[in-house]
Formats: sequence, C-alpha cells, structure tokens
Amino acid sequence: MKPEIIVFDIDGVLIDTSRSFRCAVSRTVQYYITEILGYRDTGILIKPEEVQLFKLAGGFNDDWILSQSAILFFLYKGLKYKLSDTGSIRLAPPGLIEFTDAISSYKDGGLEKTRRYLADLDGNILNKAEESLDRSLVIRIFQEIYAGSGYVKRLYGIEPLLGKEEGLWKNERVILDKNLLLNDVFYGIYTGRTASETQLALEILKLDIPSGAIVTMGSSIVKPDPKGLEIIREYYKKNILAFVGDSMDDVLSAINAKAIPVAIASDKLSRERFSHYTSFIFSDVNEYLRYLRGSE
Repeated sequence: MKPEIIVFDIDGVLIDTSRSFRCAVSRTVQYYITEILGYRDTGILIKPEEVQLFKLAGGFNDDWILSQSAILFFLYKGLKYKLSDTGSIRLAPPGLIEFTDAISSYKDGGLEKTRRYLADLDGNILNKAEESLDRSLVIRIFQEIYAGSGYVKRLYGIEPLLGKEEGLWKNERVILDKNLLLNDVFYGIYTGRTASETQLALEILKLDIPSGAIVTMGSSIVKPDPKGLEIIREYYKKNILAFVGDSMDDVLSAINAKAIPVAIASDKLSRERFSHYTSFIFSDVNEYLRYLRGSE
C-alpha cells in the first residue's frame, strides 16, 4: 500500500550519524568513566557500532539516556569485580550482547531497563553505582562532544566546558537522495533530536518540512509513543502513513500508531530483529523510495 504520508527518523535514515552521535555515545561514556571518575583508560568501553545493540533493545531512542545507561552498566561491573581500568571492565561479564539481549524483553524505558537488570543481579552494588552517576553532567559532556565548542551555545545554550572541541556533527553525511522523493506524498519528521539539532540536520539536508509536521524531543513525546505520528497525521488530514526508522522504538512507534513500519537495517542482527515486526526492511531510505517508485 502506497502511503499518503512518509515520516522519517533522521539519524541513520536521512543522515549517516555513525561518526557523530554514535561516536558521541562512545566518547561520552569513555570520558565520564576515565576523566570524571578516574578509571585508567586501557581500552574502549563501547564502540560506536555497538550502540546499535541498545537501539535494538528498545527504550534507547534518546542518546543521553543511552549514554547514562551504558555508564551505569560499566560502573556496576567495575564495582562488582573491584576493577580499576576500562579494558578489564569491558571484558568482565556480562557482555554488551548478553545485557542488551536480556533487557530487550523489558517494557520500561532505557534507564529503567538497565536499573531493573542490575538490581536483579545485586541491588546494593547498583545503589553504589548510581551514586557516581551524575546524569546532568553526562548530558553536558555529550552535548559538547557532539556540538563542539563552536556550536554548543547555538545548539544547547551553554558555554564550552571541556575546552576546544571540533564537534562530531561535522562528520555527518547526507544519505537521502532528494531526487527520489515522490511528489504526491506528504513528508514529516519524528525524531529524538532536540529542536535545534533537528534544525541543523534540515540545514545539512537542505530539506523543507512544515514545522507542524516535525516532532522533536522538545515536544515531550518519546518513542515508541504513537502520538508523534498521530500529530503529523492530523496536520496533513491524511490517514495512510509510513514511518521510516532504524531502531526498535521507531518500528514500535509505527505499529502503535497503526501505521506502516519501515525498518532501515544494514546488518544481519538488525534485519533479524526487525523481521519479527515488519516485512518492510531496506538497506537505506533510498532503496525504500525506489521500491515505492517501482510500485507506482
């Protein structure tokens, strides 16, 4: 069925953020545990490509929450095994795959999932780990690593804290081929980005979307809440809507809104997970748009 409205997630769909947001998660976790808490840096705790494990578990659409959860997970392991360096913490059980597999069945938000899992292992150690987690500071570090000293005030209204940072957003590359957009379809955005991050993305994309068809983090609507899609559906006064995303929260948002879930997956694990929820799985957004053009 051809949609009347196509709503896009931004990260990993319209823009390649593998060297921006995903790297920002990795660097934020590493910086907090080594520079703030003083653990010796002997190896990367979470690689940028491993961020997808959290995205597939659901509840981690917000990269700030994801970073906080990963830090809590690694802190727990450091305390449990009395470790003092990042390499040893990463290698200590449970591993990231085991952890994210286990919490994928939980229905909570990302940080709540993490707490629930760790509390079942040892609540006392979890409490100690929580004492070392400054959630606001994690967000501040993430913002500056992503935006850089030159853009952090524009994007987040704060002064640089870490010194001169280039800003990982400059590594972002456009995926969408605008020539493939269909003229008889309306378009919207439902993203976990802030409004200022979304505006920056639209500038990079040179894409004009009506403000009434854009739902961002500032709306206080969090995926997989279908309300974000329902707002866009109501704006255009059309019913048949497809939501194109690359995370489990994106797919579930579409299902919850009785919309068409379109999953973007470039790896085998993502394809396998998404296949339980939708048959519309494509390697990138351009492949999906070509599919629609071919079915006209």
